[in-house]
This record gives sequence, structure tokens and C-alpha cells, in this order.
Amino acid sequence: MLRYFLTIFFALILFACTTDPVIDLEQLEANARGGDQQAMIQLIDLLSAREPGVSDRIYAIIIEIGERTAPALLKQVNSADKQKREYVIAALGTLKVVDAVPAISSVLAQHALERRYVAAWALGKIGGPVVLPALLGALSDENSEVRRYATRALIKVNKIAVMPLIGYLADARGEGAAAAIRALGDIVDKRALDVLLVQAQGEQRAEAFLAIGKLRDARAESTLIAGLDDPDSLVRMNAAMALGPLGGPAAATALQKTLEDDVHVVREWSARSMEKITGKPILYRNSHDEYVRPYLVYH
Repeated sequence: MLRYFLTIFFALILFACTTDPVIDLEQLEANARGGDQQAMIQLIDLLSAREPGVSDRIYAIIIEIGERTAPALLKQVNSADKQKREYVIAALGTLKVVDAVPAISSVLAQHALERRYVAAWALGKIGGPVVLPALLGALSDENSEVRRYATRALIKVNKIAVMPLIGYLADARGEGAAAAIRALGDIVDKRALDVLLVQAQGEQRAEAFLAIGKLRDARAESTLIAGLDDPDSLVRMNAAMALGPLGGPAAATALQKTLEDDVHVVREWSARSMEKITGKPILYRNSHDEYVRPYLVYH
């Protein structure tokens, strides 16, 4: 029924707007599924359709046809039509077309283009070492969405991204360093511990403490305890948070002091981590000056 509707829909649109022959969408789809490259090119051109639901349906057909559409898709990566370009890049990512990596990486680096984060997403779907240079370069991008999607893509690439991320952090600063630290924390690989301990002494120490907590490595305990005395309340909170899953008696003693911190979220996380370490109920003073137990987040 949907195919019939789309065929009639395109016939009406094209009859009203052009003197060119009417497209038989059902036949076009059949030809494309049969391997007709010209039919695939025509389908891809329809990704620019602005009518609701049409481009989504065409995209689904292209994905169903699969890798045979790759040559035609690759020719449209740099389409001037923003919508078509995004669908094409998404399709190449979903189909994991490795040959598309250079072209998609080029789009990701073109700061004048809108919604470049789609390129970072696609690179994450393709995966492998070949996508790493472009994704690492995007960690310091001026666009926060690009940075976010590049970080997620590196997390998806996972273990093979660990050593390149560690190398990247040697010279990274600002948002780029923060993004790399977040990626290492979410990948959860203990090879990252040493570099994260170094970062815990610098400007990105709040991010570093969060990442260290996810590693759950007791070797970080003394660094996290030192973080409880940091002048930045966010750093103190993150240090308290990280100590829960990995701390021992020394951490419990240090957290006893931050139960009286000036900032209530630091007090709350201190209590929560103490409960995790000691197995005993701990009260803290909330923002209403009431003594309560922290709600449970550890299971």
C-alpha cells in the first residue's frame, strides 16, 4: 500500500512540476534492487524530497538494497543539497562502507557545513583504525555537537581507540582534552589510568576524576583523596563520586571530612560513597539542613 501511495504521490508531484516523464517508483525500486546503477542514482536523488515521509522511505529502500548502492552514494557525499548529503552519509555509515571514510572525513572537517555531526556518527558506525584521525581531530571542533558525536563515535570504536586517545592527550588542551578524557572513561580500559592520573593534576581534573571512577582501579585512591581538598566544588564532588566503587578505609576516613563540605552535593556524594565502602547507612545534611540518607545509585 505504501509503495502504491508513493508511486501515485510522485506521479502527481512530477506531473504538476515538470514536463519530464513521470517516475514509476515501484519500477524504479525493482530496477535498483536488480542491480541497475542508474536506478540507484535516481533513488538517491529522491533523498532530497521535502515531502513528509518520502525521503525516509527512499532511505529505507537504499539500506535494504545494501552495499550495491555504495558507488552511487559515494558520488553524492558532497551534494550541495544538505538533506541529501546527510542521508547519503548516514547510509554509507549504516552500510559500513570503508571506502567512504576519506570523503566523510572531508565533510566533517568543513566547518561551513551545517549538521556535520552526522559525519562523525557515520564514522563511528564504520569503525576501525581508519576513522580515528578524523574523529580525534573533531574532538576540539568549535561546534559542541560535532565534539559530542565524535566522542560517542570513539567510544563506539572502543578498545582500538585507547592508545590513540592517550597519545592525543599528550598535547591536547581545553574542550579537546575534556572530550578525550570522557571517551577514555566510557571505554573503561585500565591502560588509560596513568594518563588520567596526570590529567587529574591539570585543568581537566574534574573530567579526569569522573573517568578514573569508571575504571574502578584502587591504584587511583590516593589521587582521588587528594581531590577532596580541591578548591573547585565540582572537582570535590567528582572525587567523592569516584571513590565509592574503588575506595578502602583511607577513602572512608577522608570522606568523613567532606560530609561537612559547604556544598550539599559534595556532602551527598561523600555519604553515598561512604555507604558503598563501609556497607553502613550514612546520614548527610541536605540543602534543607535535614539529615538524610542519600538515595541509592549503586546496585
